[in-house]
Amino acid sequence: MPELLPSPAEPRLSPRATAVLMQLVLWLLLCGFYFAWNNRPNYHFTGPIWPYVLLEWGFAIGLFNCLVYLIIPRWLLRGRFGLALLGAVVLIYTYRLWMYAGALLIIHYAPISADLRYNLQKSYAESPWPDLTSWRGLLGSLMDLLATVLFPIVISFVTYALVIERRRLALERDHLHLELSYLKAQINPQFLFNTLGTLQRLTRSRDRRAGDVVLHLADLMRYTLYETDTERVALSRELEFLEDYLALERLLHPEATITHEVEGIVTTQQLAPLLLHPFLERLFVGIEAVPGSSVHIQSTIQVDADTLTLLIVRTTGVPLAHLYRTDAAIEAALRRLALQYPHQHTVQLKEENAHLRLHLRLQL
Repeated sequence: MPELLPSPAEPRLSPRATAVLMQLVLWLLLCGFYFAWNNRPNYHFTGPIWPYVLLEWGFAIGLFNCLVYLIIPRWLLRGRFGLALLGAVVLIYTYRLWMYAGALLIIHYAPISADLRYNLQKSYAESPWPDLTSWRGLLGSLMDLLATVLFPIVISFVTYALVIERRRLALERDHLHLELSYLKAQINPQFLFNTLGTLQRLTRSRDRRAGDVVLHLADLMRYTLYETDTERVALSRELEFLEDYLALERLLHPEATITHEVEGIVTTQQLAPLLLHPFLERLFVGIEAVPGSSVHIQSTIQVDADTLTLLIVRTTGVPLAHLYRTDAAIEAALRRLALQYPHQHTVQLKEENAHLRLHLRLQL
């Protein structure tokens, strides 16, 4: 049978490339906004306006990066309000000097209309020092700054809020992945150690079941090691794994009555790997202490189009010392359910004396 090769992953931009691309789109939109704003009807100058637009546009880009990468994250959000205020004052001074130098260059070298030249001379090309050395001048420069770059300032705060939210979601996703990996990693060692311990006893007593146990164990470990390193697996494959596991338990506990049924039609449904296994595997912990003939374990899995129901009933004749409800593996399995299927599952667990009943309903 030919080996199936994994499909190539779709090309994805790196976070840095995505940020650069988003900034390019933002600046193109902002440039268009400045052109539309300065070309609106009945505005106070006519003629080519691209030099003036480039002047405003260049400062808006610098302002955006100062806010997003310096003033907001390193000063404002860290409580360094003095530095944040100082940064705002520096931006006001920088804006006034930028517009002064840019206006002089445009007036002397750019092909602009007479009315634009007049407005630039009147508004920016005169000496900036009176505006920079008085409170009234600074207030006027601030209002001029806000009128010119209010849009990029708002975009700066919105962008930084989105960046923070994206980082928060990334951290939550990484934390969830690590926790799920830890919970999944707990399954294999517990199951493997328990089975190997039983296999050792069978081998010492030269029990004929040892060979079948090794074969079943190899199949189970092949699945857990090589087929479960994904977020979802085919439900049909997971059910086959559970069938193999219970077949192994029948070999290990021949006197116990173990029945398992799957009802419904399994098609393309998927499930988180090894999600149901702990609920079955921990049923057998401690049953060696009671007569095997008194152990009855029945599990039923009902599969519908988008739901799965697991019903487990165990009777042992006498109460077991090991409590199923407080078992660490069961608590870990319930934690996995809460993480991977939030608000998509219900669990009812009742354990009294020698009787245990578990009802799990899951939306696939």
